[in-house]
Amino acid sequence: MQRGKRLKKADHSEGRTPYISATALNNGVDGFVGNESGVRKFSNCLTVANSGSVGSAFFHQYEFVASDHVTQLKREGLDKYAYLFMLPLINRLSEKYSFNREINDNRIKREKLILPATQTGEIDFAFMSSFMKEIEQDILKTTLKTFKDRMSVNKCKMGGVIWKHFLIRDLFPILVPGKSKGLNHIEKVENGISYLGATNQNNGVLCFVTANKDLVQKGNCIAFIRNGEGSMGYSVYKAEDFIATSDMTLGYNENLNKYIGTFITTVADRIRGKYNFGYKRSATRLAKEVLTLPVDENGNPYWEYMENYMRRIENEQIFNYFKTLGLTL
Repeated sequence: MQRGKRLKKADHSEGRTPYISATALNNGVDGFVGNESGVRKFSNCLTVANSGSVGSAFFHQYEFVASDHVTQLKREGLDKYAYLFMLPLINRLSEKYSFNREINDNRIKREKLILPATQTGEIDFAFMSSFMKEIEQDILKTTLKTFKDRMSVNKCKMGGVIWKHFLIRDLFPILVPGKSKGLNHIEKVENGISYLGATNQNNGVLCFVTANKDLVQKGNCIAFIRNGEGSMGYSVYKAEDFIATSDMTLGYNENLNKYIGTFITTVADRIRGKYNFGYKRSATRLAKEVLTLPVDENGNPYWEYMENYMRRIENEQIFNYFKTLGLTL
């Protein structure tokens, strides 16, 4: 057991090493850093949050830097499956700890886990590993069958289309601002509704909050980020209902779904270099932005083509993942 080392946000250097902090999101990853000195690096272990999202545990097969609000749990000789077996058991620690009762070093050393044992009373790590491997294979088989079924009804040819310019105000008949003025009067909760802010990370989600019916806005839209350091000009597709800050404008079109939405956001993000703090993305400027999209024979946005294009990319990614597991379709 070993804690990470404090690294202030102001001291983060740009890099590709995951930075693990006391968050319950993204496998504990709170960003990426390039710091080599003054940090502690770990790999192939579990981490558990001591504060913040207390008790949130994750497995990390990669090298990472940990904050001082995170404790590494490592035992030499274990594979990822044995670690994954223990994850839900460790996560239950969140039931007895809170922001006002953190997991300090002494407390975590006294915690106990109920684990499978051999006839001689030793921990049966071999059973734990084989158990999780079976679960993984069951999930992969189910996924593989679902994917095969989907592929049989999703065969289309790409390319050979005409592209045309569209104003955002013409593409989205409904353009409305976010309703929230900030987090000061909203309660943060771990299993609440998404709270969108001026960030291009985590698909725009800053945190989760209690649903306020006066602030909740419908999903299946594109959220355009109009303000925010490093994020101005980006956009994200949101499928679920959410609460958004007034730094965002939400665009609605009845033809949207997650595939068309991600196609459009990829095109829309090319505008991001145009804006800065001296030239902000006002609602008026946003409405006049131009998106270049494929069109059908009538000159209208080719919604079916955009959906099939993104489905094909998704399929290719799944194909590649299956190959890494030694599975073939």
